[in-house]
Amino acid sequence: MSQSAVKDLAYRLWEEAGKPDGRDQDFWLQAEAKLASPAKPKTPAKPKAAVIPKAPAKPKAAPKAKKA
Repeated sequence: MSQSAVKDLAYRLWEEAGKPDGRDQDFWLQAEAKLASPAKPKTPAKPKAAVIPKAPAKPKAAPKAKKA
């Protein structure tokens, strides 16, 4: 890990955070940590299952009248 890479990443992180004053060490340490950690391979997102709308419920038949 070169100091140049840490400097470039720290600067980019600082810019993305809105260029706050007095946090240079925070961004430097964050950049060092990001560059020191092994890069995780990006796994493609799993496609979502297609949503199939349900058919409307059939109305229940009216009860048959009993013959007396």
